[in-house]
Amino acid sequence: MKWIHHRVSRTGLIVASFMMVLAFSLATPAVSQDKINISFGGSSPGGMMYYLVGAAGNIITRDLPQYNITQVTTGGSTENCKRLLKGELDMGIVYGPHVYMALNQQGPFKDFPKGTMLRGVAKAYEGASYVVTLPDSDIKSMNDLVGKKVALGPPGSGTVFNSSNVLRALGLLDKVKPEMMSFADAGRAVENRQIDAFFQSSAPAGAVVKLAETKGAYVVPFTDEEMDKIVKAYPFYYSAIMKEGVYKGVPATQMPYLTVYWVAHERVPEQAIYDITKHVMQPEIMKEMGEAHKGWKQMAPDTKRFMNLGAPVHAGAEKYYKEVGVWEE
Repeated sequence: MKWIHHRVSRTGLIVASFMMVLAFSLATPAVSQDKINISFGGSSPGGMMYYLVGAAGNIITRDLPQYNITQVTTGGSTENCKRLLKGELDMGIVYGPHVYMALNQQGPFKDFPKGTMLRGVAKAYEGASYVVTLPDSDIKSMNDLVGKKVALGPPGSGTVFNSSNVLRALGLLDKVKPEMMSFADAGRAVENRQIDAFFQSSAPAGAVVKLAETKGAYVVPFTDEEMDKIVKAYPFYYSAIMKEGVYKGVPATQMPYLTVYWVAHERVPEQAIYDITKHVMQPEIMKEMGEAHKGWKQMAPDTKRFMNLGAPVHAGAEKYYKEVGVWEE
Protein backbone atom coordinates (compact mmCIF):
# COMPACT_ATOMS: atom_id res chain seq x y z
CA MET A 1 0.00 0.00 0.00
CA LYS A 2 1.38 3.41 -0.94
CA TRP A 3 1.32 6.02 1.85
CA ILE A 4 0.52 9.60 0.79
CA HIS A 5 0.57 11.40 4.15
CA HIS A 6 3.91 10.32 5.54
CA ARG A 7 3.55 12.28 8.78
CA VAL A 8 0.39 10.53 9.94
CA SER A 9 1.28 7.83 12.42
CA ARG A 10 -0.48 4.50 12.64
CA THR A 11 -1.72 5.47 16.11
CA GLY A 12 -3.12 8.69 14.71
CA LEU A 13 -5.00 6.78 12.04
CA ILE A 14 -6.50 4.45 14.63
CA VAL A 15 -7.64 7.40 16.77
CA ALA A 16 -9.09 9.17 13.75
CA SER A 17 -10.95 6.04 12.71
CA PHE A 18 -12.33 5.63 16.21
CA MET A 19 -13.56 9.22 16.27
CA MET A 20 -15.28 8.77 12.90
CA VAL A 21 -17.07 5.64 14.14
CA LEU A 22 -18.07 7.42 17.35
CA ALA A 23 -19.45 10.41 15.47
CA PHE A 24 -21.46 8.14 13.18
CA SER A 25 -22.89 6.21 16.13
CA LEU A 26 -24.05 9.40 17.81
CA ALA A 27 -25.75 10.63 14.65
CA THR A 28 -27.75 7.50 13.84
CA PRO A 29 -29.88 4.95 15.70
CA ALA A 30 -27.55 2.39 17.26
CA VAL A 31 -27.01 -0.79 15.25
CA SER A 32 -26.02 -3.94 17.15
CA GLN A 33 -25.25 -6.76 14.74
CA ASP A 34 -28.61 -7.25 12.95
CA LYS A 35 -30.63 -5.16 15.44
CA ILE A 36 -31.37 -1.45 15.23
CA ASN A 37 -31.90 0.18 18.62
CA ILE A 38 -34.55 2.90 18.50
CA SER A 39 -35.22 5.15 21.51
CA PHE A 40 -38.86 6.17 22.02
CA GLY A 41 -39.78 9.01 24.41
CA GLY A 42 -43.05 8.89 26.35
CA SER A 43 -43.62 10.56 29.72
CA SER A 44 -43.13 10.00 33.43
CA PRO A 45 -44.87 7.01 35.11
CA GLY A 46 -48.57 7.69 35.62
CA GLY A 47 -48.80 9.67 32.38
CA MET A 48 -50.64 8.34 29.34
CA MET A 49 -47.61 8.63 27.04
CA TYR A 50 -45.58 6.41 29.37
CA TYR A 51 -48.01 3.52 28.91
CA LEU A 52 -48.53 4.13 25.19
CA VAL A 53 -44.82 3.89 24.47
CA GLY A 54 -44.43 0.86 26.72
CA ALA A 55 -47.22 -1.00 24.93
CA ALA A 56 -46.06 -0.10 21.41
CA GLY A 57 -42.42 -0.79 22.19
CA ASN A 58 -43.12 -4.24 23.58
CA ILE A 59 -45.22 -5.24 20.56
CA ILE A 60 -42.75 -3.92 17.97
CA THR A 61 -39.72 -5.51 19.66
CA ARG A 62 -41.58 -8.81 20.03
CA ASP A 63 -42.80 -9.03 16.43
CA LEU A 64 -39.99 -7.27 14.55
CA PRO A 65 -36.82 -8.72 16.10
CA GLN A 66 -34.59 -6.57 13.88
CA TYR A 67 -35.69 -3.52 15.90
CA ASN A 68 -35.18 -3.00 19.62
CA ILE A 69 -37.45 -0.23 20.94
CA THR A 70 -36.15 1.34 24.14
CA GLN A 71 -38.74 3.19 26.20
CA VAL A 72 -37.33 6.49 27.51
CA THR A 73 -38.97 8.08 30.54
CA THR A 74 -39.31 11.85 30.02
CA GLY A 75 -41.36 14.78 31.23
CA GLY A 76 -43.70 14.36 28.25
CA SER A 77 -44.33 16.17 24.98
CA THR A 78 -42.19 19.26 25.56
CA GLU A 79 -39.15 17.24 26.60
CA ASN A 80 -39.74 14.68 23.84
CA CYS A 81 -39.73 17.44 21.25
CA LYS A 82 -36.64 19.11 22.70
CA ARG A 83 -34.74 15.82 22.75
CA LEU A 84 -35.76 15.05 19.19
CA LEU A 85 -34.51 18.50 18.16
CA LYS A 86 -31.17 17.80 19.86
CA GLY A 87 -30.94 14.30 18.39
CA GLU A 88 -31.25 12.58 21.77
CA LEU A 89 -34.35 10.57 20.80
CA ASP A 90 -35.24 8.61 17.68
CA MET A 91 -39.02 8.74 18.22
CA GLY A 92 -41.39 10.42 20.63
CA ILE A 93 -45.02 11.26 21.37
CA VAL A 94 -45.42 14.98 20.66
CA TYR A 95 -48.29 17.46 20.66
CA GLY A 96 -49.17 18.85 17.24
CA PRO A 97 -48.70 22.44 18.49
CA HIS A 98 -45.18 21.54 19.62
CA VAL A 99 -44.28 20.37 16.13
CA TYR A 100 -45.50 23.69 14.74
CA MET A 101 -43.71 25.74 17.41
CA ALA A 102 -40.46 23.80 16.98
CA LEU A 103 -40.49 24.52 13.24
CA ASN A 104 -41.00 28.21 13.99
CA GLN A 105 -38.67 28.25 17.04
CA GLN A 106 -41.39 29.61 19.29
CA GLY A 107 -42.24 29.23 22.95
CA PRO A 108 -40.23 26.52 24.74
CA PHE A 109 -38.28 25.82 21.52
CA LYS A 110 -37.08 29.35 20.68
CA ASP A 111 -33.49 28.53 21.66
CA PHE A 112 -33.43 25.08 20.05
CA PRO A 113 -32.48 23.95 16.54
CA LYS A 114 -35.24 24.52 13.97
CA GLY A 115 -37.48 21.45 13.82
CA THR A 116 -36.75 20.52 10.21
CA MET A 117 -35.70 17.02 11.32
CA LEU A 118 -39.17 16.14 12.69
CA ARG A 119 -41.14 13.57 10.70
CA GLY A 120 -44.66 12.26 11.23
CA VAL A 121 -45.43 8.58 11.68
CA ALA A 122 -49.10 8.60 12.75
CA LYS A 123 -51.70 10.35 14.84
CA ALA A 124 -51.42 8.79 18.27
CA TYR A 125 -54.59 10.20 19.81
CA GLU A 126 -56.54 13.36 20.55
CA GLY A 127 -55.57 14.60 23.99
CA ALA A 128 -57.58 16.54 26.56
CA SER A 129 -56.35 18.96 29.20
CA TYR A 130 -58.23 19.03 32.49
CA VAL A 131 -58.08 19.55 36.25
CA VAL A 132 -58.60 16.76 38.76
CA THR A 133 -59.45 17.00 42.45
CA LEU A 134 -61.40 15.03 45.07
CA PRO A 135 -65.22 14.84 44.95
CA ASP A 136 -65.55 16.55 48.35
CA SER A 137 -63.24 19.43 47.37
CA ASP A 138 -64.63 22.95 47.25
CA ILE A 139 -63.19 23.23 43.70
CA LYS A 140 -66.15 22.90 41.34
CA SER A 141 -65.19 25.37 38.60
CA MET A 142 -62.00 26.78 37.10
CA ASN A 143 -62.41 30.02 39.06
CA ASP A 144 -62.34 27.99 42.28
CA LEU A 145 -58.62 27.34 41.64
CA VAL A 146 -57.77 30.87 42.83
CA GLY A 147 -55.44 30.63 45.83
CA LYS A 148 -55.20 26.83 45.62
CA LYS A 149 -52.12 24.59 45.36
CA VAL A 150 -52.28 23.16 41.84
CA ALA A 151 -49.79 20.75 40.22
CA LEU A 152 -49.23 21.94 36.65
CA GLY A 153 -47.42 18.77 35.51
CA PRO A 154 -43.90 17.32 35.50
CA PRO A 155 -41.11 19.74 34.58
CA GLY A 156 -40.57 19.82 30.82
CA SER A 157 -43.91 18.20 30.07
CA GLY A 158 -46.61 19.02 27.59
CA THR A 159 -48.98 19.18 30.54
CA VAL A 160 -47.14 22.20 31.92
CA PHE A 161 -47.44 23.74 28.46
CA ASN A 162 -51.19 23.03 28.36
CA SER A 163 -51.97 24.01 31.94
CA SER A 164 -50.07 27.29 31.60
CA ASN A 165 -51.88 28.12 28.36
CA VAL A 166 -55.28 27.31 29.82
CA LEU A 167 -54.72 29.27 33.02
CA ARG A 168 -53.25 32.22 31.11
CA ALA A 169 -56.19 32.34 28.72
CA LEU A 170 -58.61 32.40 31.68
CA GLY A 171 -56.62 35.02 33.62
CA LEU A 172 -55.77 32.54 36.37
CA LEU A 173 -52.06 31.83 35.85
CA ASP A 174 -50.89 34.26 38.53
CA LYS A 175 -53.72 33.39 40.89
CA VAL A 176 -52.85 29.77 41.72
CA LYS A 177 -50.02 28.34 43.81
CA PRO A 178 -48.18 26.22 41.21
CA GLU A 179 -46.41 22.94 41.91
CA MET A 180 -44.33 20.83 39.53
CA MET A 181 -44.47 17.06 40.03
CA SER A 182 -44.98 13.80 38.18
CA PHE A 183 -48.51 12.59 37.53
CA ALA A 184 -48.19 9.72 39.99
CA ASP A 185 -46.88 12.05 42.71
CA ALA A 186 -49.62 14.59 41.97
CA GLY A 187 -52.31 11.93 42.26
CA ARG A 188 -50.95 10.83 45.63
CA ALA A 189 -50.60 14.44 46.80
CA VAL A 190 -54.26 15.15 46.02
CA GLU A 191 -55.29 11.89 47.68
CA ASN A 192 -53.32 12.87 50.82
CA ARG A 193 -54.62 16.46 50.63
CA GLN A 194 -51.11 17.90 50.29
CA ILE A 195 -52.23 19.83 47.20
CA ASP A 196 -55.71 20.83 46.08
CA ALA A 197 -55.76 19.74 42.44
CA PHE A 198 -53.62 18.71 39.48
CA PHE A 199 -53.66 19.12 35.72
CA GLN A 200 -53.64 16.04 33.53
CA SER A 201 -53.28 15.73 29.78
CA SER A 202 -54.98 12.94 27.83
CA ALA A 203 -57.28 10.22 29.08
CA PRO A 204 -57.40 7.68 30.48
CA ALA A 205 -54.31 8.46 32.58
CA GLY A 206 -53.02 6.04 35.20
CA ALA A 207 -52.82 8.57 38.02
CA VAL A 208 -56.46 9.60 37.55
CA VAL A 209 -57.67 6.01 37.13
CA LYS A 210 -56.06 5.11 40.46
CA LEU A 211 -57.52 8.13 42.25
CA ALA A 212 -61.00 7.53 40.81
CA GLU A 213 -61.01 3.91 41.94
CA THR A 214 -59.76 4.64 45.47
CA LYS A 215 -60.79 8.05 46.82
CA GLY A 216 -62.86 9.15 43.83
CA ALA A 217 -62.10 11.86 41.27
CA TYR A 218 -63.81 15.09 40.25
CA VAL A 219 -62.91 16.50 36.83
CA VAL A 220 -63.52 20.25 36.65
CA PRO A 221 -65.79 21.18 33.69
CA PHE A 222 -65.10 24.11 31.35
CA THR A 223 -67.94 26.46 30.43
CA ASP A 224 -68.67 27.52 26.84
CA GLU A 225 -67.38 31.00 27.67
CA GLU A 226 -64.13 29.59 29.05
CA MET A 227 -63.63 27.42 25.98
CA ASP A 228 -64.18 30.44 23.72
CA LYS A 229 -61.42 32.31 25.57
CA ILE A 230 -59.00 29.38 25.31
CA VAL A 231 -59.58 28.77 21.60
CA LYS A 232 -59.33 32.49 20.82
CA ALA A 233 -55.98 32.73 22.63
CA TYR A 234 -54.61 29.40 21.31
CA PRO A 235 -56.29 28.26 18.06
CA PHE A 236 -54.64 24.82 18.14
CA TYR A 237 -57.09 23.82 20.92
CA TYR A 238 -60.68 22.85 20.25
CA SER A 239 -63.64 22.10 22.48
CA ALA A 240 -64.70 18.47 22.91
CA ILE A 241 -66.41 16.21 25.43
CA MET A 242 -64.64 13.56 27.47
CA LYS A 243 -67.22 10.77 27.51
CA GLU A 244 -68.82 9.42 30.65
CA GLY A 245 -67.10 6.31 31.96
CA VAL A 246 -63.52 7.19 31.00
CA TYR A 247 -63.00 7.42 34.76
CA LYS A 248 -65.13 5.75 37.40
CA GLY A 249 -67.88 8.08 38.57
CA VAL A 250 -66.95 10.95 36.24
CA PRO A 251 -69.73 12.20 33.92
CA ALA A 252 -69.32 13.57 30.37
CA THR A 253 -67.24 16.74 30.71
CA GLN A 254 -66.34 19.59 28.32
CA MET A 255 -62.64 20.49 28.08
CA PRO A 256 -59.93 21.65 25.64
CA TYR A 257 -58.43 19.07 23.27
CA LEU A 258 -55.50 18.93 20.83
CA THR A 259 -54.01 16.32 18.47
CA VAL A 260 -50.99 14.28 19.58
CA TYR A 261 -48.61 12.59 17.12
CA TRP A 262 -46.10 9.77 16.93
CA VAL A 263 -43.05 11.61 15.62
CA ALA A 264 -39.68 10.30 14.41
CA HIS A 265 -36.31 11.92 13.76
CA GLU A 266 -35.45 12.08 10.04
CA ARG A 267 -32.34 9.95 10.65
CA VAL A 268 -34.34 6.81 11.49
CA PRO A 269 -33.96 4.60 8.39
CA GLU A 270 -36.82 4.59 5.90
CA GLN A 271 -37.01 0.80 6.02
CA ALA A 272 -37.36 0.82 9.81
CA ILE A 273 -40.28 3.26 9.83
CA TYR A 274 -41.87 1.46 6.88
CA ASP A 275 -41.69 -1.90 8.68
CA ILE A 276 -42.95 -0.46 11.97
CA THR A 277 -45.82 1.51 10.39
CA LYS A 278 -46.91 -1.43 8.27
CA HIS A 279 -46.92 -3.70 11.32
CA VAL A 280 -48.78 -1.47 13.79
CA MET A 281 -51.43 -0.57 11.21
CA GLN A 282 -52.48 -4.21 10.76
CA PRO A 283 -56.01 -4.65 12.21
CA GLU A 284 -55.00 -7.37 14.67
CA ILE A 285 -52.04 -5.32 15.96
CA MET A 286 -54.14 -2.16 16.23
CA LYS A 287 -56.63 -4.17 18.27
CA GLU A 288 -53.88 -5.48 20.54
CA MET A 289 -52.40 -2.02 21.03
CA GLY A 290 -55.85 -0.62 21.81
CA GLU A 291 -56.38 -3.33 24.40
CA ALA A 292 -52.98 -2.54 25.93
CA HIS A 293 -53.99 1.13 26.24
CA LYS A 294 -57.22 2.79 25.07
CA GLY A 295 -55.27 5.72 23.66
CA TRP A 296 -53.98 3.61 20.77
CA LYS A 297 -57.56 2.97 19.60
CA GLN A 298 -57.41 6.44 18.03
CA MET A 299 -54.24 5.78 16.02
CA ALA A 300 -54.59 6.83 12.37
CA PRO A 301 -52.41 8.11 9.48
CA ASP A 302 -53.78 11.70 9.68
CA THR A 303 -51.17 12.76 7.09
CA LYS A 304 -52.89 15.92 5.84
CA ARG A 305 -53.36 17.49 9.28
CA PHE A 306 -49.79 16.63 10.27
CA MET A 307 -48.32 18.20 7.15
CA ASN A 308 -50.44 21.30 7.75
CA LEU A 309 -48.25 21.86 10.82
CA GLY A 310 -45.35 22.39 8.39
CA ALA A 311 -43.45 19.11 8.78
CA PRO A 312 -43.34 16.18 6.33
CA VAL A 313 -44.42 12.62 7.05
CA HIS A 314 -41.46 10.22 7.42
CA ALA A 315 -40.53 8.64 4.08
CA GLY A 316 -41.08 5.14 5.49
CA ALA A 317 -44.60 5.93 6.71
CA GLU A 318 -45.39 7.79 3.47
CA LYS A 319 -44.35 4.75 1.43
CA TYR A 320 -46.69 2.47 3.39
CA TYR A 321 -49.67 4.85 3.40
CA LYS A 322 -49.41 5.34 -0.38
CA GLU A 323 -49.15 1.57 -0.92
CA VAL A 324 -52.45 0.96 0.89
CA GLY A 325 -54.22 4.04 -0.49
CA VAL A 326 -54.72 6.03 2.72
CA TRP A 327 -52.37 8.92 1.91
CA GLU A 328 -53.96 12.39 2.08
CA GLU A 329 -52.35 15.74 1.32
